[in-house]
Amino acid sequence: MSCAGARDIAAIVATRASSRRHHHAHGTAFGVDDRTSTNSVRKSTPSRRGDACARNAGAFTKLIEIPVARGIARAAVAPAKKFFLDGKRATERGSENATVRAPDADRAAYDAAPMQGLSGYDVGEVPFVMQAVCYYEETLDVGVLERGLRTTLGKYPMLAGRLDLRTPGWENKGVKLTNDGVPLRIVRDDDLKFADLPQDYASETRRFLDFSPWIDVMLGDAPLFTAKVTQCAGGGSVLGVCMSHAVSDGQGFIEFLVTWAKASNGEVHPLGDPVFDRCLVAQPAADMSVEEMRAMLSKEGFDNVPSAPMLGTALLAGRRLVPDFLRFPAGNRMMVSISEDNMRLLREASGASNDNEALSAHSWLALADLCQLPKGTPLEHVTVVSGRGGRTGLPDMYFGNAAIGVVTGRVSVGDYSSLAEVRDGLRPGFTKAMMRRNKYLMLTEAAFRAGVNGFDFDIMAFMQGQMVWCNNLVEIYKKLYDLDFGGGGPTLALPPELNDIVQIQCSRPDRATGTPAGANGVEMFINLPPAMMEKLRQPAAIERLAGARDIR
Repeated sequence: MSCAGARDIAAIVATRASSRRHHHAHGTAFGVDDRTSTNSVRKSTPSRRGDACARNAGAFTKLIEIPVARGIARAAVAPAKKFFLDGKRATERGSENATVRAPDADRAAYDAAPMQGLSGYDVGEVPFVMQAVCYYEETLDVGVLERGLRTTLGKYPMLAGRLDLRTPGWENKGVKLTNDGVPLRIVRDDDLKFADLPQDYASETRRFLDFSPWIDVMLGDAPLFTAKVTQCAGGGSVLGVCMSHAVSDGQGFIEFLVTWAKASNGEVHPLGDPVFDRCLVAQPAADMSVEEMRAMLSKEGFDNVPSAPMLGTALLAGRRLVPDFLRFPAGNRMMVSISEDNMRLLREASGASNDNEALSAHSWLALADLCQLPKGTPLEHVTVVSGRGGRTGLPDMYFGNAAIGVVTGRVSVGDYSSLAEVRDGLRPGFTKAMMRRNKYLMLTEAAFRAGVNGFDFDIMAFMQGQMVWCNNLVEIYKKLYDLDFGGGGPTLALPPELNDIVQIQCSRPDRATGTPAGANGVEMFINLPPAMMEKLRQPAAIERLAGARDIR
């Protein structure tokens, strides 16, 4: 793959001939322009390397690359939509639908549209969807939202396009820049008052999202981003947004939303424009074969796990295939508030140098005790590390998947008995994760290219929920409270319900005292198998997780 230079994708879209999008063709895509980089138009050509990868890959890769499998999936989606789109759609009233497109750009037919290339890592994230729900006490002005979104799509034209995964080989997959647009749906609910909105991301908040089945997105039949505004009785609004994980991770998702809010006020993002070039990410040598990548991965401990037992393990643990792929059911996770006073106790007991160190030690020790696993049971600690920022990292505005899970402690139940011991045990792993983050990104990219279900962590333990996987998103998702579309920021922002076993967010604002978001500790979301969650929902367990008892 050539990385000779990046093109301005918005300009490419604008120069395409105007045409109506016709039905999707199911044959091999044909080349549309010279291939210069992953940030530019790609030719879609068959690949011997891609064919080998498909033969060795797991069920998901086979599904997206084999025409018969794609046809079966498309047939299955049609009856499933009425069950897996947001649950209240059938009873909604007063719905208005708008399709928002990138400005100064014509629509292009699917097969003739240029393609924005995706990385192998991006393609591996196709089954996952990120969501956020924000409550606004001031009723949102839909016209302002629409104008701001239109401006923002001029900088993010791929979000107005559709996925194309038909041709085998990761290098032939991407987003067709069709400018089909983003749906913005407005619903009025005369029975819903702002004061009665649910205060946690439970199953009932799905009604505020237009959540398309991941198979529909995979097939190129659904948008990559959706927005829904629910206008409450007596004033106030709910904004629900969904974005396919195939185009970016959570940080890119949030920076897009910030760009949208800024554009709605006639401003620009303080960090600048998005960066799409996948060639900036560390990747395997261009001439490395699948066999060579697999050998390299095995040497690094990224050993392949067959798809069938992996999926079976996930389903036995309570994970679902639809509408969320391999996630526990909506509403399964539990939120625990850790006040600033309790955070201080955790910092003092652990001797941690920062909150992330203290929370990592606390979550591992608490779950090792509360899950009642036998002594000696492996319980890895994994930290999600961002590839952005710092001297050697990607640009802050990189729009793509650049966060990886890295083992920071290959430990077992009973190895540590105090927070200070856990801190000492995990600290070398944190240092290693940051120093080698570019290598871990390269290995993750190689794993997806080679069709390997293997990572730095134990994927089977992850599927079982027998792992302390920590994702500290405090600083990233605090930005949700900056999403001001002209009437002030949200009074509550419910973060995405991700696959993380332990997800850490900033504390919510306190309207009674005027305390801003993030000023009173953190909110820790625990998401383990449903059977295990029953133990954690006991009052004593909640107090332990909140740092209110048994700190040692």
